Amino acid sequence: MPKIQINLDGWQDYRGMNAGSLLYVETSREAAVPVRDQLNENEKGLYLYEPNYESSTYGFMSCYNVKNVNAIVKAKSRYILFGTRYEGLSESDLKNKYLIHGYMRIDKTRDVRTRHIQKFMANPTSAEPECMQLEKNIAVYGPMHFVSFEDSFVLTDELLKEWGYKGHASRQLKIVFKDDRLKMILDFLDSKPQMIDEYILTVDELKEALADMQE
Repeated sequence: MPKIQINLDGWQDYRGMNAGSLLYVETSREAAVPVRDQLNENEKGLYLYEPNYESSTYGFMSCYNVKNVNAIVKAKSRYILFGTRYEGLSESDLKNKYLIHGYMRIDKTRDVRTRHIQKFMANPTSAEPECMQLEKNIAVYGPMHFVSFEDSFVLTDELLKEWGYKGHASRQLKIVFKDDRLKMILDFLDSKPQMIDEYILTVDELKEALADMQE
């Protein structure tokens, strides 16, 4: 159950195809589990709140990566597969390899462009949200499953080639997995312990550290 219970009034039920779209996550170097970059360690100019493990949403708490999420919903993918290159505190031969460390099943969607624009107008000194220049900003809601980096699914260039996909395992990679490929990834992750409580605890600690630094 999510830590933050959001009001689902106004959200639309979502019926997607049995497909999973890959989405890259900037992750923290200051944590053992591959949580989102809460501290802007990657110097992207943002303190990330997506994926939002606390509320089981992506795109609701902040206006981020909007075009990619809009495209995933438009393509009717049922799942978002979260990938990253792990550079965290734990040492392993998996470090710096491309890992799929979690997924979410999209159950509901909502256009939250107005919500984010209103938040910006209430605090115009913040950076202008990405959705200001777009017609819609689709947020997604649904159950999430995240694993430790040691239990992540390793996506290599060799495996991509074997499966008939073009491209390299990088942050720019945009792939939709279907049928047996998707099932293999989901079954692998589902066979590993659910670590989302550890993810939430870790980002809470990072938020506290960030608040201390800002003070």
